[in-house]
Amino acid sequence: MSQKEHGKKQVKKAVCGICASGCPMDVYVEDGKIISVEGSKNLPGQSGGLCAKGAAARQYIYNQERLLYPMKQVGEKGHGKFARISWEEAYQTIAEKLLSVRERYGARSTIFYAGYPKWYRPALLRLANAYGSPNYCTESSTCFQASNMAWKSIYGNDICFPDLANANTVMLWASNLYHSNTPMSKSYRGMKARGVKIIVVDPRNTVTAREADIHLRLLPGTDGALALGMAQVMIEEDLYDHEFVEKYVHGFEEYRAYVKQFTPEYTEKITGVPAEKILEAARLYATNGPAGIMFSAATVVHHINGVQNYRAVHTLVGLSGNYDRKGGHLARPPVSAPVNEFGKVKRYDGEEAIGQKDFPAWFALPCEEAQCTRLAEYILKEEPYPLKALVAVGMNYRMWPKPSYLQEALKKLEFYVNVDLFLSDSSDMADIVLPAATFFEREEIRTMRGGMVGLSEAAVCPCGEAKNDIEIIQELARRMGLSEPVLSGTYEEYMNYILKPTGLSVEELRGHQGGVKAKHLVFGTERSYEREGFATPTGKAEFVSTVLEKYKDAYGYDGLPVYRDFREVSEVDRTVYPWILNTGSRKPQYFHARVNRLPWLAALEPATLVEMHPSDMESLQIQEGDRVIVTSPGGSMEGIAAAVRNNLPGMVHIYHGNKKGEANELIPLTYLDPISGFPGYKSYFCNVRRKEEEDAISTEI
Repeated sequence: MSQKEHGKKQVKKAVCGICASGCPMDVYVEDGKIISVEGSKNLPGQSGGLCAKGAAARQYIYNQERLLYPMKQVGEKGHGKFARISWEEAYQTIAEKLLSVRERYGARSTIFYAGYPKWYRPALLRLANAYGSPNYCTESSTCFQASNMAWKSIYGNDICFPDLANANTVMLWASNLYHSNTPMSKSYRGMKARGVKIIVVDPRNTVTAREADIHLRLLPGTDGALALGMAQVMIEEDLYDHEFVEKYVHGFEEYRAYVKQFTPEYTEKITGVPAEKILEAARLYATNGPAGIMFSAATVVHHINGVQNYRAVHTLVGLSGNYDRKGGHLARPPVSAPVNEFGKVKRYDGEEAIGQKDFPAWFALPCEEAQCTRLAEYILKEEPYPLKALVAVGMNYRMWPKPSYLQEALKKLEFYVNVDLFLSDSSDMADIVLPAATFFEREEIRTMRGGMVGLSEAAVCPCGEAKNDIEIIQELARRMGLSEPVLSGTYEEYMNYILKPTGLSVEELRGHQGGVKAKHLVFGTERSYEREGFATPTGKAEFVSTVLEKYKDAYGYDGLPVYRDFREVSEVDRTVYPWILNTGSRKPQYFHARVNRLPWLAALEPATLVEMHPSDMESLQIQEGDRVIVTSPGGSMEGIAAAVRNNLPGMVHIYHGNKKGEANELIPLTYLDPISGFPGYKSYFCNVRRKEEEDAISTEI
């Protein structure tokens, strides 16, 4: 921002970056400071609204916990005592420490970790590659990648989302749009208005579910059984696409034989969904095409059979003939803008990465990042080799099971630097923390629908000495003398590199919030598999995965999407822990741990809510507002009881990421999907007691 812009009111155009939805907003600026925000009203297809998180965005940028200067830890790690240092001292210290660690222990001893947001990830991966470490990791070790793995194990490509604009039937599988993807609520209402049939699969009676034609209210963790039950109906009643199956599917006969047992009646016993509803949904999905399934990033794979559950769901796409079909799941968008970086940078794999021995399919499919769910154990036990340094951007240690255990591990590291917006407790063990610019304070390239490319422009200058994440990454590469040509220039040169395939430049995008059409476009066509086959070992859609079958003997992986019930394999005493625990289900005002520090949003829940059905609370003699202790085989936490009628009886829902009561402390380190390594956040077990009862028990002991 130029100096002449100070002293007058302006409306700046920005894209909200608090969550991943990317809503355009009007930012009102006076004297170089944001005074208010609201949703943009003058863009095609935009309603002009903002969710609660976006509305509180001013409290995000001007938060009292905002990091404004480089800081170094003084005193013992974990005490949260930091002193301000210069950028020069910070860069010099980081470069010297990382080069020293590499010289003494090897490059693999340093982890490069990307948290949230995601825009800088290709640059951080380039830094890790140039340094020589195979240990580039992201928060996708517990988000999205397992869903993508499940899809890739069948079709060979990255997950193909539904063509909602042309579908006659849409199945929203564990996707509550009003809470998890608010901007899509308008298109959801539009689908309803034009007569699209909606099936919702969700344990809770959400707003999204109440507007559906069919609500399949299953028990969490039984998604695989429900999908197999639908497949059984489609095959038994001859409602599947014979041509696709016969020509392009590998393993159909084995699959057919396996699903035969999942009759509607048998599936009802597992899932709790009435048999007649399973029949109705399967028939509607199979016959009222084209049909698409709206997947969630992580909900279905946050179970200990998560990958196989979602593989069972994903096979429905091919079984129904909706793969690479208009109104189904197109393998490529009809038109898109080609760009560099996103999905194009491959991870250095010249050495064994962390997680590679534990979760080999993660690397075989591949995910292009290491799997760091067991990061704390790898650090503390020095397995598979010593880990000595961590370069993190946006670290949120609360995303791991037993977050307190990870804090203990971070303390052991020889050197830990975190780039963040806030001086949060995720930096308590850091040696140096660096202040990052918010989305209000930097520019960012954004690819858009229809071959459009946009630039989210800076609304104000960075607070304090905060810097753009990629500029920090570029400078670290220079200070360490690493050879990485793409990172060697200015940030604008980096953005122009991203744009190069489009034929556009950053300068051409400025001032166009709605985006600019790329000069060079990529056009998709339907049924690409007829010409190209599938990027799988067999060249077909693999209902029996040959990749997973390779690990049958050593790891017990099944090529078929086999259903294993968490209630039977978890070995938890249900007389002691009778309630099914579900952590982290979306709330409209929260996004993991990022906004708990915003006063407007924090005030909505003074402490972590322990949500139960009123009938369950009555049986426990718990009143709404009571302080309760939640215990599991993994740990305990305290919260406030809340009666929620849209819950299934027998379930406890707790949102994660709140230091006033951290739900993820209840999840044991070993409660993981053996294929992906994802924690079983959505289907564990617990008990709930009023706090007074717990105190009385403690006193007696």
